Amino acid sequence: MDIIVSKYGGSSITCKEDIERIKKITEDDVRRKVIVVSAPGKRHEKGYENDTKVTDMLIELARTKDATLANKIIDRYKSLWPENCTSLTDDLCKRMNGDIHDAAYMDALKAFGEEACAKVVAGALGACYIDPKDIFMTTNDFGNARILPESEERTKERIRQCVGNGVVVIPGFYGYTRDGFIATLSRGGSDVTGAYIAASLDALVYENFTDREGILAADPALVDNPAKIEKITYKEIRDLAYSGFTIFHEDAMNHVERKFIPVHVRKTASYPHKGTYIVHDRVSDVKRPLIGVAYQHGFCSFTIERFGLNGANLFTAIFDTFQQESVAVEFVNNAIDDITIIVREENCKKTHAISNVVKKLYAAIGTDSSIKFQEHLGCLVVAGKGLKGRRGISADIQSTLADTDVNICFISQGSQERSIIYGIASEDGKKAVNAVYDKYLR
Repeated sequence: MDIIVSKYGGSSITCKEDIERIKKITEDDVRRKVIVVSAPGKRHEKGYENDTKVTDMLIELARTKDATLANKIIDRYKSLWPENCTSLTDDLCKRMNGDIHDAAYMDALKAFGEEACAKVVAGALGACYIDPKDIFMTTNDFGNARILPESEERTKERIRQCVGNGVVVIPGFYGYTRDGFIATLSRGGSDVTGAYIAASLDALVYENFTDREGILAADPALVDNPAKIEKITYKEIRDLAYSGFTIFHEDAMNHVERKFIPVHVRKTASYPHKGTYIVHDRVSDVKRPLIGVAYQHGFCSFTIERFGLNGANLFTAIFDTFQQESVAVEFVNNAIDDITIIVREENCKKTHAISNVVKKLYAAIGTDSSIKFQEHLGCLVVAGKGLKGRRGISADIQSTLADTDVNICFISQGSQERSIIYGIASEDGKKAVNAVYDKYLR
């Protein structure tokens, strides 16, 4: 059976008109059999300038158990489709007063956002609601759970039982542990839910409906009026997602990529206009080797220098040091006798974290070494399959950055030559992105 899986983010479900739009989109193609929804996002119409996402309201509710806040949350669903909200108040009260605690309690409250939204949308569309309990088995890492492999067959069987009778609606963002507790994925995990379902069903396409026209070649917060990308590969979007491209959850890519399922990122309000297709491969433009430029700040580095470092078999000891201090390594840049370990600043803010790492590194590799810590770094990522084999492109980009008075602290490029990461000072982020965009993408 040919199936299209459509996922609607929170920005696409904010008012009754949005539900009506989803209904029209679904009816426009009989292959749209599976809908995945997020919790309602912020309302942007006049009068709601200081609005709050439902998920954030639920997080606050879990902390306070404020009945007034609970009523406000239910009112959000009544504004979507009043006639399908009769049982939601009781459902939320039961969830609030459940006999579970700590992280499991927080996840149970957070998941209500997607659960209630799916029930409302299913009622409005006359569709079948599928409980994640029937399909998604997850790890018990509350707040950061992962879907277990056995879920694929469960998902395929349960959905195929229902789609013969029409459309099904499924909440994103959460599943159930083997102990029967609700466990949420990481924030934005509805993308992962939709991608997993699309992969399980070998869907024709996975539609990701958002409030944007598609994927842009740069962050509009940094670059004025960046161009929309028509087609981008799984690998290219993964490279850019690492450094600031947040429109599509990076963990979702693995599921669709392994089944060669195209992803269509498009704007709900602009339907039927096309957005951006994420595909297995594409024909690149020889005149435009880059497809996008991304930037993210919040990095720091440890540069370790020691005579004979490469031949002393000390790399294992270096990486063990960071693991012992629970400081995750993002990537590595090395040369003869020195290695630079790049990590996120947030992982170094624990008391004595930096001192402990440096002290243990000296103990592991010797006090005749030099260890320098550098803070407030950003990562500028340029990506595009056209970079491969392109002679002089990195030097040309470096020259472009130098002309803009941007100093490069480190450079990292994989053997596939699909992307290059430039470490720069955080304050240079915006002008670096604009320099590269103007030269290669404008």
